[in-house]
Amino acid sequence: MSTSAPALGRLGPFLVDADGVLHAAEPSRPAGFGFRWRGRRVHAVLCPDARLRLSVLAGHVPFTAEAATLRPGVYAAYAALRDDAPPEWRVGLSPAHGVVIEAVEALGKPATVSALIAAATRFVLRLAPCLDLLDEAGARPA
Repeated sequence: MSTSAPALGRLGPFLVDADGVLHAAEPSRPAGFGFRWRGRRVHAVLCPDARLRLSVLAGHVPFTAEAATLRPGVYAAYAALRDDAPPEWRVGLSPAHGVVIEAVEALGKPATVSALIAAATRFVLRLAPCLDLLDEAGARPA
């Protein structure tokens, strides 16, 4: 913690100083948290370089036995997401054919509570049309 600002308190895995600057409560472990957005679990980890890594399982390609006719559309939606993803995003398939979207958001140094909230909000707002595309294509819920 900076010596200029006394501790304000604890916010989950973070200590927050009076200037709103975030510090890992347990420096030996990455400070992370999760939240739900449109039924999906978003995972976030604050990196030491003041970047926020976010990831979400956005949906699953349906099994052939359950919805063979939907599979090509879901794969096409996945390909469109992968091809059109912003440079700081990665879109991939898990071994279980889950569509995973990962992003990195810069918070600026020092990382503050307001920057963290703004970065998480930017991510979910940009994520919303991706979820719409997968849902409309027939992806199974995550």
